[in-house]
Formats: sequence, structure tokens, C-alpha cells
Amino acid sequence: MAQALDSADVLQQLTSMLTSLLSPDNATRSAAETQLNDQWLTHQPDLLLLGLARFVAQNPDVQLRSHCSVLVRRLSFKQYTSSANPETRLWDIVQPSTRSNVKDLLLIAFANEMELSTRHKVADTIAEISRSDMAEGEKWENLLESLFKCTQSPHAAHRESAFRVFASVPGLISDQHTDLLKSVFLAGLTDAESQEVRLEAMKASAAYIVQAEEPIQKSLGSLMPQMLDPLSPIIAARNDATLVEGLIVLIELADSAPRLFRAVLPNLLTVMVGIAKDKSFDDRTRQTAMELLLTLAEAAPGLVRKVPNFASEIMPVAMEMTTDIEDDEEWYTTEDLAEDDNEENYVMGESTMDRMSRTLGGKLIVPIVFQYIPQMLQSSEWRQRRAALMAISSVGEGCVKVLKPELGNIIQLILPSFKDVHPRVRYAACNAMGQMSTDFSPYLQKHFHQLVITALLPVMEDTTQPRVQAHAAAAMVNFCEETDKAILDPYLDAIFERLLVLLKTPKIYVQEQAITTIATVADCAEDKFIKYHSVIMPLLLDALRQATDKQYRLLRCRAIECASLIGLAIGKDVFAPYTQAFIGILAEMQQMPTEADDVQTTYLLAAWARMCKMMGQDFLPYLPNIMPPLLQSAQLVPEITLVDVEDEDVEAKYPTDDGWEFVGINGQQVGIKTSVLEEKHTAIEMLLSYARDLGAGFLPYVAPVLEIALPLLKFYFHDDVRHAAAALLPLLLKDAKEAQVAPSELATMWNTIFEKTVKIMQIEDDVSFLSQIYTTFYECVDVLGENCLSPHQLEVLNKANEEQLGKFLERLSAREVEKQAGDYEADEEEQRAEEEELEEEALGELARAMQAIFKSQGTGYLPYFDKLMPLVTQFLGHPNISARQWSVCVFDDVVEYTGANSFHYSSYFVPAVIAGLADTAFEVRQASAYGVGVWAQYGGPQYADVCAGALEPLFAMIKGPTAREEGDVYATENAISAIAKICKFNGSKTNVDQALSAWFVTLPILHDDQEAPFVYTYLLDLLESHHHSILGTNNSNIVSLVKIFAEVLSSDILSQELAVRMVNSFKVILSGVDDATRTQLWSVISPENRVILQKKGYV
Repeated sequence: MAQALDSADVLQQLTSMLTSLLSPDNATRSAAETQLNDQWLTHQPDLLLLGLARFVAQNPDVQLRSHCSVLVRRLSFKQYTSSANPETRLWDIVQPSTRSNVKDLLLIAFANEMELSTRHKVADTIAEISRSDMAEGEKWENLLESLFKCTQSPHAAHRESAFRVFASVPGLISDQHTDLLKSVFLAGLTDAESQEVRLEAMKASAAYIVQAEEPIQKSLGSLMPQMLDPLSPIIAARNDATLVEGLIVLIELADSAPRLFRAVLPNLLTVMVGIAKDKSFDDRTRQTAMELLLTLAEAAPGLVRKVPNFASEIMPVAMEMTTDIEDDEEWYTTEDLAEDDNEENYVMGESTMDRMSRTLGGKLIVPIVFQYIPQMLQSSEWRQRRAALMAISSVGEGCVKVLKPELGNIIQLILPSFKDVHPRVRYAACNAMGQMSTDFSPYLQKHFHQLVITALLPVMEDTTQPRVQAHAAAAMVNFCEETDKAILDPYLDAIFERLLVLLKTPKIYVQEQAITTIATVADCAEDKFIKYHSVIMPLLLDALRQATDKQYRLLRCRAIECASLIGLAIGKDVFAPYTQAFIGILAEMQQMPTEADDVQTTYLLAAWARMCKMMGQDFLPYLPNIMPPLLQSAQLVPEITLVDVEDEDVEAKYPTDDGWEFVGINGQQVGIKTSVLEEKHTAIEMLLSYARDLGAGFLPYVAPVLEIALPLLKFYFHDDVRHAAAALLPLLLKDAKEAQVAPSELATMWNTIFEKTVKIMQIEDDVSFLSQIYTTFYECVDVLGENCLSPHQLEVLNKANEEQLGKFLERLSAREVEKQAGDYEADEEEQRAEEEELEEEALGELARAMQAIFKSQGTGYLPYFDKLMPLVTQFLGHPNISARQWSVCVFDDVVEYTGANSFHYSSYFVPAVIAGLADTAFEVRQASAYGVGVWAQYGGPQYADVCAGALEPLFAMIKGPTAREEGDVYATENAISAIAKICKFNGSKTNVDQALSAWFVTLPILHDDQEAPFVYTYLLDLLESHHHSILGTNNSNIVSLVKIFAEVLSSDILSQELAVRMVNSFKVILSGVDDATRTQLWSVISPENRVILQKKGYV
């Protein structure tokens, strides 16, 4: 092969083709590309790569060397399609000797190439090949030696290129000793000759630190001052492009290892704020400097809080940036409100305030921004007034707790701006009020509804400024989304009067917004909307029939959404006059071809689902036309591409407006078209809705939908698709069962679902989705009922549970060790709290899954449960609250569903449950108290002694100083219920009369609606049997009974049936006493409860 390559004829052919590839003539270039693909790639791949590599190393033409280096990289790792290997790369097809020779030639080029741009291309090709070798577990002999030699070369270009490779493939040096790497990086960072070497060394050290383990990161943290030094001359030279490049490297490092910046943070803050303030820098440079500080704040809020002036330096700059806005004529005249202004300074300013407030909180941020806001609102410059309003919009979400007590004053500050002379300020006022309506809901709606609505209504009439009009209507959406219909009711006439005017304006975007606002108001108003539908619906139907041009696409979508929401609000019967016409329009639209950027499909899917919910079984005849496109949307496959990081046309080829998003994976940029994912997600959600609402009527589609849903359990591109697909499975099973399919068919369906879900249970590391899978499992078991699990399934299930329980135990234990050691930063607390919340949820769902198994299998599950006992018992005494609570709940279910057979395990759990009655965590006390009640009710006589022994700690819990406080009260009420169950079901070793007398004093229970029915049924049983422990000596407990009944009946905790029974007992008590006593009894009831009882007609 080497001889073939040495052939002058072969080299001449290759040279000719390569020269033609660089030709400006399209025909010549096209012919060369055909020759490359058809001749060289297909028939002579080894010769091609060897020839290209030889040209890189030896050709005198620098342009050809450069071009060949790029071709080696691109052709080697491009997928090479052939019948035998449809997905194999060219690099994998060529002979090992070819790969070895190419590597040798590239190292020769790396050692000799002196032209800077070409050296960079050679370095990038070497990096790509080494990355591939690492992925395949192969080793490139001599590469590291060559690179380390280059870091010590007398030529700056060599030193720079070596660091360039390290920056691109940091894993290449991951097995090197940290001290060696530190010395290499330090030498590059302090290179006396070359700024380029220093900058590339900064990139390399940062890239290595990002992927390193935490101990290594800490060890290399001492390099941070030297890593920042290369920026100083770049800042002084005002070299924007290079400075941005360096700052982006630091942003990635800050996101990954923020605490390494601890020592340099004060200096970094001064320098970055200086850049952000300096208008001689490009806007992008200023914004990137701010982004570095924001990334640090978000990654380590505790760290930046320790810098006293961090927020006070950044927030004024952000507010100043927010004033950097032009009063463009286009803002007033445009028909397209989708502004492409993300690169503007004012957008960065608003974003900075938002992110800083959410990260650092109101105590730090509010005093700073409100130092400026009042005076800015009084400024004669409209930009200042607008910026003040946008500041209020931006900081609200993160500062809710601090600002909430001052909300009335803030609204008063904003109100004059609704009448400001400048439309951009009025627009900002609407924006602020809309954002506050979301951030402070429902408090704002409850306390300030009149101020807000009366401020927005006049702006909706501002016909001179349609854009401001539309934004006022949009703010009304925010307000109404979180409003109770009783609050909105008095304003409905005034709101709809304005919205009807907006519907008839010539501006399409105003009409679109009006329709959206009508939809939201209808959704909130529900049955109160009935008086308006006769005016609104004909207008919407006319719009759908007539507005067919492309410019009306969004208008039609909004009209579809609005009409379907109105249908839900007013109900099937009232909507009946419009049903056929509306469904006809939906069906017609469904048949129309749509363009790639048309969102109509998503709106249609949602509208059909609302119609289904409204119509119920009457919707079934429409399914045959609806389901085919819905199933098609559910089966959409996202478009994925690998892109070349050096390709300058990436944005043009894969525009973000088309839904393309990019993520870095193993040094490569992977593009995913997310717009397809949203349509897919909507489709799965709609299937979920149909399966839930149509029951047995959905049977014809159960099989195809199941076939779509099961593979989506592993659809890792979109979490919501996975969750929706999992939630769909038990509904499909339920529909099939309700349709009375053959038992064998139902069993086959369940076996298929079980096989897929249990595999996920075994391997899933996403705790959130694991929680969903447990939910799916137990909902399926609940559908199927008793003995639905075979011995094989129980065995497989046990292994999955054992695997996950081990992981839970490991994570919980590690977290507790860190807590005890204080081995975490304050800024990690929020993240840890979120992680713990997810763990608790998943453990809770696992407990419910095990409960479902016990409920289905009864004592038949005990042999399998025995195998889990070594793990389950480790949770009982665990220092983590969730672990203790979980294990107690599991044993509660063991007793409830296996009865007397559970006593075999009592030595494991009884001591833990008794101890749990005095646990410091109310969650554990509640589970323990509930457990004692279960012993009494289901355990049988064997539990009589332990029930009697539990009375003392139960009463002690009830009498605790915080027993009736939030959270604790549920544990207390479970304890009250448990005592009642002991007295009723298992009191053979208890002085029941004495216990009941003490128990009566603990009433009422007013919060736990699960325990209240039993407690009050038992109380009424005792009362109606004239039990002396309840009535007291000489009926001395009558006053207490009246107070208890009054509180309970006022609290709405009882079912209607039980409430009636209690009312009758209440009346019996009152009828049995004289008028004076009746008046006395009435006086012990609180005035508030008297009013409630009278309103309900109980007295």
C-alpha cells in the first residue's frame, strides 16, 4: 500500500482532486466532490487518508496542508454508509496500519508546522483522533510524550499548540500526577514570551479542572491567580474577541468549580464590574463579564454572599444597562412581537436583576434596588422611569418574602406610570403589574384586585398605542390566572367590554391577545362566563372561518384555544349550540397541510382533548378522524445532528428559531431539534387525557397507544415525555379492564407493561422518574386487584427493589455523614434540600408500591419480603428522617395486610415504632402513631400487650408543647385516632373506660381527614350508647361535647352523611336541656363558628 501511495500517478490524482476542491468554480468543485465520494472514499479509503496525512506533513503549499488537515479530521469521523456497515466511521474501516501511519505523519506535522492557522488545524485533528482513541479504549503511543515535549519547546507556537490539544481533550492527561500537571500548567500560564501560550494554557488548565475529581480540583485551585493573569493585557489592549473567548472559559470553570474562585473573587469582581461599566468595550464583552459574575453567584451563592459589596457593585450596573434602550419607530409599527433583542444591553440588565434576586434573595437585593427606584420613577428621562419599572418586574420573584409586606406601597409607586406620557413607560407599568400578579399570587389578587384591575382597564382602551393595549390585556391574563372567580365576578362586565373592543381592532396581535385573555378569564370565571358566551363564541367561529391566510395562523390557534376553554367553562349543555360547528372547523383544519414552523398541530391536539373532557362519551364518534394524526405526532422522532465546532455556518444551518438546541457531549456538539419534542409531548399528554376521560370507549386504541408508550419510558431526550408515557400505562390497563377484554388478553398486556417497568426500576438513576415508575406500577396493581403478580414477577420485583433500596440507603447515609461533618457549603443547602425532597417523594412512592403488593398478595408476599428485611430494618434506626418514616410505614402495611401473621416480625419493628412516638421529627411520630392504630385494628389479640404499652407515649405526644402546631398536629391527631382504635378493637389488656375518659379530653381533631371519619363515628357510637366516659358524671361533658361538635361541623372535615349524624346528635343534646342551659351552651361556641353553623342551617 505504501508503494501505491508513493506512485507519482496516485499523488498527482490526489493533488488534482484536492486543488479542484478549493476551486471557486462551482462545477469544478462539484466534480471534485463526486470524485472524492465515489472513487476515493468508496474504493481507496486507506490511500486517501494516508495521502492526506502525507500532504499535511510534507507538502510545500501551506493552503493545501491546511485543507488536508481539515479533511483528515472531517472525513475520518464522518459516518461512512455502506451496505455492510451502515453506521461506521471511515476511521474504523481503514486498516490499523493506516491509522498508525496517519498518526505518525500528523505528529511530524505537529513538530514542524510553523504557520499558525495550519498548526491549529493539525492540533485539532490530533485532538479529534485522540478523543476517538480514548472512547474506543485505545492508546496513541508517543502522543503524550510529544505533547509534553512541545510544552517545553523554545518555539512559542509549539507550546501553544500542545496546550490547545490539552484544552480540547483534557481526559488525555487524566492519569498524570497532579503535581506534574500543575507544574506544566503553571509554566504555560506564566510564559514570559507569548500571550497566546498563556491564554491557551488557561483554557487547558480550566478544561482539565472542569472534568477532574473534587480533590484534584482543590489541589489545582492554587493556580487561579495565574489563570486570571493572561486576561490583564487583553483587557488593557481592548481586544474584545480574545477577551470574550477567555471569559467564556472562566464561565465554564465557574459553573463547575465555583469555590476555586474564593481567593480571587474580590479582585475578579472589581475587574469584571469595571469591564461591564466601560462603554468602550463591545456590548458582548460587557455582557460576558456580567455573565461570569452571575454564573459564580448561581453556582455558589454562599460564596458570593461573603463578599460584602458583591450585590451592591453589580445591581447598579444592571440598572444602568436597563436604561440602554432606543426608542425605535419599529417598536410602534411592527406586526411581529417576537422581538429578537436578546443581545441588547437592556435585556442583559433585566436578566441580571432577575437572576441576582433569585440567587441572593430579597434581604440583600431589595435595599439596593429601592435605593434607586423611587428617584428613577421621578426622572424626566423616560428611559430611567422605564428601567425602574422593569427593575420591579425583575426582582419580584426572588424577593417575594421581603417585598410582600410592602406590596401595597409598591403598587402605589407603580400606579402613576399607567398614565405616563411615554408609551414605553406605560408598557413597562403593565409588564410590572403582570409580573407581580404572578410572583405575588394569590396574595396580590386577594388584597389589591381593585387597584390592579382599575389600573389596567383604561390602558386596554388606549387605541393610540395598540402595543400597550395588548400588553395591558396580557397583564390581565397574569392577574386572572391566579384569581378566585368570586374576586373576578364584579369586574367581568367591564373586562369583557374592553376585550370585545380589542377583538375588533385592525391589529392582528391585539386580536390575538384579546382572544388569549378571554380564554384565561373564561377558564377562571367557569360558570360565571355563561352570560358572555353568546357574544364571544360567534366572533370566534367567524374568525376561524374567515382568517385563513398565513398571517392569521396564530390568531386561529388562539381562537381554537379560547373556544375550547369556553366549552370547558360553560359545560356540554350550554356549549351545545356551537359544538357541531366548532368540531367541524377543527376537523377541517386537521386536514389542511401545515408548514414546519406552524404550531397549529399543538393547539389542535389540546383543543380536541378539551372537547373530549367536556363531551365525555359523546366524543367517541370523532375519535376515528382525530387519532391518526395524534398517533403520528406521538411517534415523531427528534432530528439529531453532530456539528463541527469550527463550522461557521452552524447558526444558518440549524437556527434556534427552528427549535435547534446544542449540548456538548464528549467534546462534540450535538444538535437536537426541540420543536418536534414539544409536539410529541403534547400528543402524549392528549393520549393521557383521552385514556382517562373515555374509559372503555378508548379500547380500539389501547393496543397501538401501548405500543407507542412503552419505548418512550427510555426517551431520554425529554423528561416530560417519559413521565407522561409512564402515567399513561395504568390508564390503558384500566380502559381494557373496563371494556371487559378477555382475562388472557389483559394478562398479556400486564405482563408486557411489567417487563418494561421492572427493567426501569432496576437501572433508573433519575430519582424523579424512578418515583413516577413506582407510581405507574402501583396504579397498575390497583387496577388488576388481588393476586395479579406471579411468583416470577415477585422475584424480579424483589431484585429491583433490593437494588434501589441499597442505593437509597447509600445516598441517605452519605448525606447524613456530610451533615454531621459539616462537609458542605451553605450555598449547597438549597440544592441538597431539593435532592432530599426528590428522595422523600421516591421513597414514599416505593412505600406505596410495596403497599400495593401487600394489598394484592397478602401473606403470599411475606416470603419475598423476608429477603428485603436486612435492608428494610437498616432504615428503622437511620439518622435520616425520611428513612425512619419510610420503614415505619412499610411495617404499618405489613400489619394491615397480613394481620396476625405480621407478629412474626414484631421484634424488629415494635421497639422502633414505640420509640418513634417520641421522635424529634413529626413525620416519624405520625407514621408511628398510625402504626399503633393499625396494630389495634388489624393485628389481633397478639398485639394487645404492645397496644396497652403504647397508650402512655401516645398521650405524652398529644400533650407535647408543640402538639397542635403546623406539621405536629397531624402526628397528634393520628395519636388520638390510635387511642380510639385501641379502645375499640384491641383493649383486652387496657382499662378502656379510663383510657376513653382521658381520650375524650384530647378532642377535637380538625385537620386529618383520613382519621376524622373513624374518630367521630366511634365518638357518636359511644354517645348514642350513653357511654359514661363520654357523657361524664351527671352529664358533665355536655359543654365539651357542644364545643367539639361546633368546631368539627364548622371545619368541613366530615362527609355529608357523617355531618348529618353529628348534627342530629347536636340537636338531641340541645333539645334535652332547658332554655337557660341552651343559652349557656350557645355562648361557649365562638362567634365565628356560630355564624358558620347558622349559614349551614345546622342550628
